Amino acid sequence: MRPVKTALISASAALTIVLAGCSTNPVTGRSQLMVVPESMAITQSAAAYNSMMGGLSKKKQVETGTARADKVREITDRLIAQAVRFRPDSAKWNWEVQLINDPKTVNAFCMAGGKMAIYSGMWEKLKATDDEIAQVMGHEIGHALANHTQERMSIAYSAGIGTELLAIALGAQQNTAALMQVAAVTAIQLPNSRESESEADQIGIELAARAGYDPAAAVTLWDKMGKLGGQPPEWLSTHPSPEHRSARLKELGTKVQPYYVAAKAAPGEAPRFLNAGEGANERVVSRAGEMTRDEYAAKVAKEGETLTFLSEPFERFKRGDTVFDCRLQCGISYSKRKGDWKRLHDRQQWRDLAVSVLQAGYLSDYSYFMLAEAAKGMGLKEASATYYRRAVEAGQEYGCGDDCGGFEVQKLAKSALALK
Repeated sequence: MRPVKTALISASAALTIVLAGCSTNPVTGRSQLMVVPESMAITQSAAAYNSMMGGLSKKKQVETGTARADKVREITDRLIAQAVRFRPDSAKWNWEVQLINDPKTVNAFCMAGGKMAIYSGMWEKLKATDDEIAQVMGHEIGHALANHTQERMSIAYSAGIGTELLAIALGAQQNTAALMQVAAVTAIQLPNSRESESEADQIGIELAARAGYDPAAAVTLWDKMGKLGGQPPEWLSTHPSPEHRSARLKELGTKVQPYYVAAKAAPGEAPRFLNAGEGANERVVSRAGEMTRDEYAAKVAKEGETLTFLSEPFERFKRGDTVFDCRLQCGISYSKRKGDWKRLHDRQQWRDLAVSVLQAGYLSDYSYFMLAEAAKGMGLKEASATYYRRAVEAGQEYGCGDDCGGFEVQKLAKSALALK
């Protein structure tokens, strides 16, 4: 009887962890399984990455100091600056990119926390242009921004839902660290879901366009992949595509074309984010007189724009046109997100606050109050007044009661409107 009881306890503990691990992604709004905390995903991804690169370096397969390696760093740094624009907290990541000299491998990856690599097969077999390399790296950075590595690490753990997860639940730290590193490596080998691929496509092509790289290159890159013939390349086989992916990339490219044109006309200034790394060319690493990473992140966090797939609801928010009418179906999303709103408010991350409230879509005076505060912080006076009024109106039937994040919502909203 004891083994059965132990198995039941293990299964119960595993199920509890999985249920507790479901969270809503702050960038995409999609619900994801997140058994592994992001901090641990980043730490153990870095450990796995260092081990991997150390082994490749001993085999002299890490290419440094060449024109090609320097170009990879230049392209990647420009992409990171755009990534930070839409996820300012990523400015603190320990970003790193390496070029792996393996002419037969067509592959690239970006682990949690910005640990990246690209294989020389991209040039040797595909003859990839700079714009196409930007599409590859932008796509991989998109995976990291949307926490896909963390998600796949969680899936890797969940696949062994008994002993391993129970060990984590019971705090078996020594085993956990080793298992996490295995999961980090597994995460970049597991196929992505079509949902995450679509998300990375959208994010990556926009990052590249805003960094000044032609979005049309996403289509030419995909076409080159399809023409390799024989065994599908590793990068293609581990990135399963929707049936009409090429058409989808063309559609996305049209949407972000204006950003590409603007970036080519007036390249923006941004600090370097990549670490120098062993053998890196220092002239690529730093520039005198530039703003710090933290200064840049604080600056872009206040910008009144967001990624294109969020732009339409965000533009409605800025006009004061957002109206909530969802209760039951949006209740779970609201309960998961509202805990973050006070933190975002305290940090004056107005854009991120507005996006989070919009993604929840829940009808309550607290939702409208937070939209009002975000609009006020962004200098949108008419929109903020509109949302304060809607907060007062919603409070008559849909008040947050004692669960208002520490805010006296009705009192503050009426005060902002000079109402008694």
